[in-house]
Amino acid sequence: MGVEALAGDRVSVRIDLHRLGRRLGRVYRGFVTVEMLSEDLCISRCSAGKVLSALERLGYVERWNRRFYRIRVGGDGVSR
Repeated sequence: MGVEALAGDRVSVRIDLHRLGRRLGRVYRGFVTVEMLSEDLCISRCSAGKVLSALERLGYVERWNRRFYRIRVGGDGVSR
């Protein structure tokens, strides 16, 4: 019953970008891709790309090349 009721519905989720940005250094080692973030957060790649670009605007990551984002904040909260 529960699965059938949710089949056509959407779920809205809010992510605290500052908290996620500080946590990236503990979860990933230096670099993160859209695909990695998408799998870990169980969101679409499009949404993961939007999250990473928002984190880039906040200064937590920087775009390294077309595939990778370099994490600028370590697990201890100190910039690298």
